[in-house]
Amino acid sequence: MRRGPAALVLVLAAAPAPAQEAAPIFQPEKEYSFKVKADGFEREEWTSRIFDAAGRYHNDDRASVRLRPRGEARLDKLTLGLGFNFAYGSDRNHEPSATIIRDNYRSRDARVDLAFARLQLTRGLRLEGGRFEMPVGLTEMLWDRDLRPQGGALTLESHDEAGRPRMGLTLLGARGSHVFDDDGAGLLMASGAGFFGAGEHGRVELRASFLRFTRVGGIEARIRRQNSRRDGLLFEDYDVADAIVRYRRDGGVPLQFVADLSRNFGASKTARAAGEAPQKNNEGLWLAAVLGSTQSARVRGEYTFARVDKDATVAAYATDDFFWSTGWRGHRGDLGVKVADHMAVHVVGQLQRFKDSPRPEERGHWVRRYRTEFRVVY
Repeated sequence: MRRGPAALVLVLAAAPAPAQEAAPIFQPEKEYSFKVKADGFEREEWTSRIFDAAGRYHNDDRASVRLRPRGEARLDKLTLGLGFNFAYGSDRNHEPSATIIRDNYRSRDARVDLAFARLQLTRGLRLEGGRFEMPVGLTEMLWDRDLRPQGGALTLESHDEAGRPRMGLTLLGARGSHVFDDDGAGLLMASGAGFFGAGEHGRVELRASFLRFTRVGGIEARIRRQNSRRDGLLFEDYDVADAIVRYRRDGGVPLQFVADLSRNFGASKTARAAGEAPQKNNEGLWLAAVLGSTQSARVRGEYTFARVDKDATVAAYATDDFFWSTGWRGHRGDLGVKVADHMAVHVVGQLQRFKDSPRPEERGHWVRRYRTEFRVVY
């Protein structure tokens, strides 16, 4: 196997802002702070039994390293952020030009990752603009956590006496949010959530979201992935309704359960044009359980099961971890061990099949993927 960098070493220093001089009592004192953050990993990955034809398979091994430093400056209610992404891999995942791009990143890249302004108008009202982290707690079935919306968002929240969120509503509009060329494809989203106590340390989150993807016909053909058809048709209408139930329990051994169900109500028109049954291949199910933590505890284990129809969502923006973005069914196990403050080693195993493949002989074939990762978060 081709080897990636053997280790990833991060050295970061963040000095607190100097104390402000005492202001006259009649002048409100403005709060100022500056923070430097970073995360990164060194990864080895093995994918085996990739289907070529009946009785013919191949393997794919690769390695990569990534570093994402960022800084945030806060002056009273305004926060400005700027972050970068540096990546180097043993492969060149966007070459040759005729291949499907399965990843939501360039394996060899240096680019701006975040560039945003955030205005906290009141305790319960926040505005964001630029290229920022997704402010809504979607699962990876609909939105890859490494992608950044490029646009604006408004969030309304109410809190209980302890400062925990009680209810929330986020409205978001974004265009051109992919790393690769999506030609200004847009996303309009409304997401509301309610949070409820469940025992001494438990909380339940109920979240409902509606996502409308627009101008998807301009998405680069190589990242359309499983949404495409052999005759070139691409679903033009993606109106995705999504419902999530989360249970979290804090304490010595944190626990979390997640159930996510989605449905694309805009699939019928193009399905008919492609000669397919309407209201078919348009649903997704994501179930996950997490026990422990590599931050507040020593060990963390996670299991995920998912069944995602090929047109459940826009494949370009869904997770890239499972080889396919949509049209698949599979399992993932992730065991993480804390080795030092801010550092953990993870071993990940995945088993997945392309259940909606246009080749019937591939639909029952299972592909295996294994990863080891050394992760650092500051």
